[in-house]
Amino acid sequence: MFKKFLDAIGNLFKSLFGGGTDPQPKPKPKPNDPITDIPQDGSEITPDTIIIVADETENVIIKPDEKDIEFDDDLGVDENIPSTIPDDNNSSGDSGTDGSDNEEEGGSGGPVEGEVPQGRFLWCLDNGHGQFTKGKRSPVFDDGVTQFLEYEFNRDIVRRIMAQLDEHGISYYNVVPEVEVDDFLRERVDRANAKKSELPKLFISVHSNAASARSSKHWASASISGIETWYFHNSKKGRKVASIFQKHLVDQTGLKNRHLKSRPESQFYVLRKTKMTAVLTENGFYNNEVEAAKLMTDEMRQKIADAHVVAILEIEKNGI
Repeated sequence: MFKKFLDAIGNLFKSLFGGGTDPQPKPKPKPNDPITDIPQDGSEITPDTIIIVADETENVIIKPDEKDIEFDDDLGVDENIPSTIPDDNNSSGDSGTDGSDNEEEGGSGGPVEGEVPQGRFLWCLDNGHGQFTKGKRSPVFDDGVTQFLEYEFNRDIVRRIMAQLDEHGISYYNVVPEVEVDDFLRERVDRANAKKSELPKLFISVHSNAASARSSKHWASASISGIETWYFHNSKKGRKVASIFQKHLVDQTGLKNRHLKSRPESQFYVLRKTKMTAVLTENGFYNNEVEAAKLMTDEMRQKIADAHVVAILEIEKNGI
């Protein structure tokens, strides 16, 4: 009886002075919930965005056991393995899924149970975007048919990288072997974070860039071209890894050097939420008509893949 009296008094005070009922807990995001307020890659940079440009030739000194800033913890990403995560498999070319047409070839990376891990790191290879991502494609070429599709380009580069890592015995994880997906941002991050590995993980997201244009049907200025690599702002390890990839990408392809880039605020989702050192490579501009034509050739794609592999091998040899 006395407790009921105290509860009644408490409710009276809440109604008079505020407080009301306790707020309902915010529901956890689902893997396929759209993320609309966070940029994905360089193509979504607006002119008013503050960007920090760094020279990849500058030496980054990382002291032994120095703590690094590698991710943000303000978005509440759930580290539990999502229900759609592919089963683990080795890096010999299995898809890591059920073999349907919705998936492409690629190893999961990471050793199978009882197998000794290969190499120094587990490379989480992320092919940015999917078939259902809106935009992310070039204007149609003059033949009225040909068009650059970024999801296809990203997956082709990652496929070529994986083939070479198999030859070198380097452990890797194909983060999104599926094709028929959209941006899949939260799922990409959750999969990489949840992936079990005896080796430390590094996350590499492969993209092609786009510049401002009159519309999606118009080509951007021919003066906007080249390669840039993004890293999580203030991460020394991220900057060092990015510098290695940028150096080799420019050397191998001969494309314009746009250097290293980061954003002090609103950084790319896959850089700010992957709880490991992560970088994002932007390999040419697909809405630059001349550069897009190059990016569609087997020769240029192989150069881009080779550059990624050379960077991986350098880091495997020397560490970070």
